[in-house]
Amino acid sequence: MNKKVLVIMDPIESINIEKDTTYQLMLSAQNIGHELYYLMPGTLAIRSLEPVGMAARIKITKDKIPFYNLSDKSDFILSDFDYILMRQDPPVDNNYIYKTYILDLIKNYESKVINTGHSLRNYNEKLIILNFPEHIPDTIVTSDKKNLENFKKNHKKIILKPLNLMGGRSIYFIENIDKNLNVIFEDMTNLGKNYIIAQEYLEDVNKGDKRIIVINGKVIKESVIRVSNNEDHRSNIASGGSIEKHILNKEEIKICENVAKFLKAKNIFFAGIDMIGNKITEINITSPTCLAEINKFHNKDIGKFFWEQLK
Repeated sequence: MNKKVLVIMDPIESINIEKDTTYQLMLSAQNIGHELYYLMPGTLAIRSLEPVGMAARIKITKDKIPFYNLSDKSDFILSDFDYILMRQDPPVDNNYIYKTYILDLIKNYESKVINTGHSLRNYNEKLIILNFPEHIPDTIVTSDKKNLENFKKNHKKIILKPLNLMGGRSIYFIENIDKNLNVIFEDMTNLGKNYIIAQEYLEDVNKGDKRIIVINGKVIKESVIRVSNNEDHRSNIASGGSIEKHILNKEEIKICENVAKFLKAKNIFFAGIDMIGNKITEINITSPTCLAEINKFHNKDIGKFFWEQLK
């Protein structure tokens, strides 16, 4: 049965269709007959206690420029849609959080939000890994300089990350005696006012950082591994890393299935697990990526599987 799908995302004209996961999901939805709608940026609101927004019918025109066509722009009540795909990229700032509250006000329980406003708001993708202490590198969350200095003293090499960004932005690798540590700490924490996460540096990162997709509690064994270049410690594609084909081994599957069980229990339908060696470093739930690369390397259509799991 065909469904009405509303996509909430960053401005569509800004995406790279060769790599963009939202594009892959939209293309798969269109191919199986779903009606696609694009929420015009900045129009999500509450009116008469109902979440509303201006949306247009969107048709993906593959291999053409532009790659999409918008028509029949109109005001909609979000509960008119069967599926609402929340694909806005971080930062998870105040406005992002407010949008999750708006999505939680949808009154039609037949309308499925992916991922739900509640899950996006309550499970920070840097902190969610703390639910799996046996599967993560040594980690601290702090806004205190002394805690960070002691952690650095214990591990020598550490990674510092903000809690609300993505794509490798503002991630620092600290080793030996780094004279910039004070400056980095002050900048990342806003002089000790904001929390950051610090993790021990994993030498296995030289072999790459795996991205594993989880859909509806099911682990996709076909994955990819991202490898940093010689000029940057970050393996994210957005930071200049390269990408290779990877198939999960039995141990990796077992670890990820443990995570997937947790995600399903928390109503997190779509997630991307990041692993270095056998350690989980992040679980992306705001806007998981790499579907295009996995589809290409493994000759898959994970987007089709995504929509089939919603039946």
